[in-house]
Amino acid sequence: MTEAPERVAEGAPSGGSRGTEFPETGLRETYRHQGFVVVPGLLDAEQIARYRQRAREVVLGDIPAEAKRRLMRDVRIAKGLVPEPGDPEDGMWKILNPDRFDATFRRFLTTPRLLDVAETLLGPDLISFLLMFIYKPKRITSVHPFHQDAYYFPFGPDDDIAGVWVPLDDTDADNGGLTVVPGSHRGPILDHAMPDELTNARAYGIPGADAHEDAVTLEVAAGDAVFFHSRLWHKTGSNVTERHRRVLTMHVCSARCAMTHEATIDEFGMTLVRGRTRPGCLEPTAAPRLDLNLSDEVTFRS
Repeated sequence: MTEAPERVAEGAPSGGSRGTEFPETGLRETYRHQGFVVVPGLLDAEQIARYRQRAREVVLGDIPAEAKRRLMRDVRIAKGLVPEPGDPEDGMWKILNPDRFDATFRRFLTTPRLLDVAETLLGPDLISFLLMFIYKPKRITSVHPFHQDAYYFPFGPDDDIAGVWVPLDDTDADNGGLTVVPGSHRGPILDHAMPDELTNARAYGIPGADAHEDAVTLEVAAGDAVFFHSRLWHKTGSNVTERHRRVLTMHVCSARCAMTHEATIDEFGMTLVRGRTRPGCLEPTAAPRLDLNLSDEVTFRS
């Protein structure tokens, strides 16, 4: 088999190119020690407003017909267990891979400061994947229990994969903020399971890990970002307030990552965002499809 040639990210010299000045002092060390780091001011007020508005337009119908299955409603509303909200956004769970059909969200993948931080943590050659706009509807009790993102990924090494969680609203313990267990990334990938039928699709969790004595709920301002290790235990709780909780989240990995076992990864939507690919390693998704087939086989690992 002939290996694919190296690809270079558009608009960036090979080997990476830092777009803005970012102080590295202590960032990598903090990330390695506790498994996450909070970066203030990743997005400004104009960017926050742009992503909020574009998500609303998508939910209200400005989306290609073949991509509509990428609009996912909260499980409790979908099952008719709570009243249908008057505002369609108040019933949403997530917009999956909006970069596949929308130029506004594609720009998020190459936010210069985001890539600068990712380069500091993971190295100069970067692939982004699995962009999601995630809602936590007002007064909805849906939770995503403690889990490790690496459980979902059939490629690695885990140390070269990070999640990026950017709220577009101020978040705290009351409106579904992010809870983490510092240092938990130093442990292995654990078994995961679906907690119950009222958990949103594929929102797997670590059995018996409803609470942890070292857990910390982060208060993160709109536009700040949390970068976290793929093995870090993390969860989000219910939104019991009248406030929105909207989040843009994606993952970034080193372009030196490779498949760890056979699986289909087209749905991850790999995009080379900085530097170059490497022979025998992950490749950008050639032609990301707009439709979504939830029956696609998903292979997990532990």
